[in-house]
Amino acid sequence: MDYWTWGKEYLDQADRLGKRIESLRKQQKSLSGRTAAQLQRRIALLYSMYLECRSIGRRLQRGAGVDG
Repeated sequence: MDYWTWGKEYLDQADRLGKRIESLRKQQKSLSGRTAAQLQRRIALLYSMYLECRSIGRRLQRGAGVDG
């Protein structure tokens, strides 16, 4: 697999994570207390994964000579 394709897979995963985070944030608005706090921790974890996937995907594509 070449770097561009590999980077695209990471960027696609980042996009899926971003959409899931958006969905969870909408759900969180109707929650309170412990449930809201638990969901916030989950969102924070997913956001961390999103940032990592986006960063790796961009680096891989830069390595292939494609701007990200």
